[in-house]
Amino acid sequence: MVPPSRPSRRAILAGVSAGFATALAGCNESESHTSSPDGGTLVTDYTVTTARSTSDQPPIVGSRETTGDAGNADEPSPTPEPLSLHAVESESDAEALAFAEDATNVAAVRRLVAETAYASESVLLYQTRVGECHRLQLNYVARDGDDGDPDVEFCQVIRDAEVDCEREARDYVAAAVRLPFPGEEYSGFSVGGGGSCGPVPERYRTESESA
Repeated sequence: MVPPSRPSRRAILAGVSAGFATALAGCNESESHTSSPDGGTLVTDYTVTTARSTSDQPPIVGSRETTGDAGNADEPSPTPEPLSLHAVESESDAEALAFAEDATNVAAVRRLVAETAYASESVLLYQTRVGECHRLQLNYVARDGDDGDPDVEFCQVIRDAEVDCEREARDYVAAAVRLPFPGEEYSGFSVGGGGSCGPVPERYRTESESA
């Protein structure tokens, strides 16, 4: 059995909503939003790209981390461990990612992590099994008012009617979310989701959004 890999160089706080593992879904699109975030409020200057796999292997197979042995410190592990939550905080982190050969939209995910300016940005990776007839939608991204940690919330949306799918079948979906601040600015993050897309929590709204 392959030993579990660490999710990130930093501690990752997985705040998971009820039904999270069964309700999320995937798609093959990218979404971009542009404006400046404030601490403790909504983050709107982010980019998200998703990939999907219909096999038993997730789109992002894992991170080819170094063994740490003195004689082969630069030699990657031969068997990357699949990731569920991971923070990509540097170019070396991005280059270490390994992807499944049968996954769709992998080029877009590779491009997003490769084009990230890690001095001022970072990427959160999240993947899980999903219903074949649903897709993943990013509901909102926010920063906690106390410590500035990111809070990323997903929801599920029915896929287009022309998509051939089985109600009980499940795929894997991976989401890469580029954030407009570096990993050194936060010590953890939370990712949650499930059910339909709801309103942004009141604590993350500005006065104009709450009116």
